Amino acid sequence: MKTDMENKKINPKKKQGKSLTKKITGWLHLWLGLVSGIIVLTVTLSGTVFVFCDEIIDLCGGSAKYVNAPAHTKKMTPEALLVQFHQQVPDRKAFYFDTYKDAGRSFRVASATKPPKDKSADKAEKSKKKGRGPRGVFAYHYLDPYTGKVIGSTKSYEFFYVVAHIHAQLLAGKFGKTVVGIASIIFFVQLIGGLILWWPKKWNKTTRTTAFKIKSGTKWRRKNYDFHNVFGFYSLLPAVFITITGLIMAYEVLTNLTQQAFGGVVDAHTIAEKYEPKFDPEKKALSYADFVDKKFREFPNAKQFRMSLPRNDSATVYHVVAAQFIGLKSLVNGKSMETNKYTGKEIDYPKEVQMHEVIEHMNFDLHVGYWGGIFGKIFTFIIGIICTSLPITGFLIWWGRRNKSPKKNKEVKNIHQHRKDSHHEQLV
Repeated sequence: MKTDMENKKINPKKKQGKSLTKKITGWLHLWLGLVSGIIVLTVTLSGTVFVFCDEIIDLCGGSAKYVNAPAHTKKMTPEALLVQFHQQVPDRKAFYFDTYKDAGRSFRVASATKPPKDKSADKAEKSKKKGRGPRGVFAYHYLDPYTGKVIGSTKSYEFFYVVAHIHAQLLAGKFGKTVVGIASIIFFVQLIGGLILWWPKKWNKTTRTTAFKIKSGTKWRRKNYDFHNVFGFYSLLPAVFITITGLIMAYEVLTNLTQQAFGGVVDAHTIAEKYEPKFDPEKKALSYADFVDKKFREFPNAKQFRMSLPRNDSATVYHVVAAQFIGLKSLVNGKSMETNKYTGKEIDYPKEVQMHEVIEHMNFDLHVGYWGGIFGKIFTFIIGIICTSLPITGFLIWWGRRNKSPKKNKEVKNIHQHRKDSHHEQLV
């Protein structure tokens, strides 16, 4: 009779396979990825493109951003320049303007095509589907601040407006927003699942090399696998952070919880209205030029000033921004504020209302990379590129495994069986 030791040699323990947790996680990771892949790819790619919107818009402005400043000549007032703009471009309506302290910078107007006379629900719905807002197609026009002549324009504003709405709602309104929200939750689950699948069963030199480095000298399938695993791991924490901040914006319940957790208030806009001045036809509003002069004095380091134009004469609050740089959705070293149109003073809202705005803007800045200047943008852009690639590399892994050559599979199985048989004969 064979001893217990001989039995153990003849019947060595089989190599343990994947744990039940990894099997379930792997199954979910695969099918959730296949179901949400196209949506995740669209959302991450559009978000990545949006990161450098300010730089691209400035680039598109070209030479129209600058003029030859004549000596001893004052710039025209914003009111006069807006009149000139509407005379030269009558089919558009301005909704804010940018002016600069630099004498050589042109006056910039943000505008939209005027809404059609027929304001039927059908036409409004068609306009939304085409990616247009309630004010029509957006554009920037540049005017010579000394003559009022339009010297250039760009629809880069419209491009990034569409990109932002692809990112947030796939240009499909509330339904699209719901789809993006669900896809974002799935992506969050995918990131956690990816970490579980990435985590080696045992830590040794070989597993550390495989987990943290892309092996050189391998075929494209192995390169693709390593790229998915290794870069997926390195981007995990920032990708989770970006996803969470996106979910906070997408879901009202998370928005409210965030506001309450950090000292904000949910109904900030309702509370704010109580502190805003009432319309008085007897009072005269300050001119736009007065606002520009006042804010440049209050913020001596500011180089740019922006004012959102009131929608009607009864509006009593002007939204203004003074900063070194003001982008599409960002500002550098400055302040955004609501001001009394009769006095030009910033409205003194309660602390919790002010915190609501701070938290809202901070969450957005964290989401799009505006938190760290150009470094933050580059970092977020790189993470965005990796996140955009994950659905593609993941699909290629699945496709490669699904379409392996049957002949090659059979040969591999025969080699493994031959090794087992030889090992068994040696033991006996």
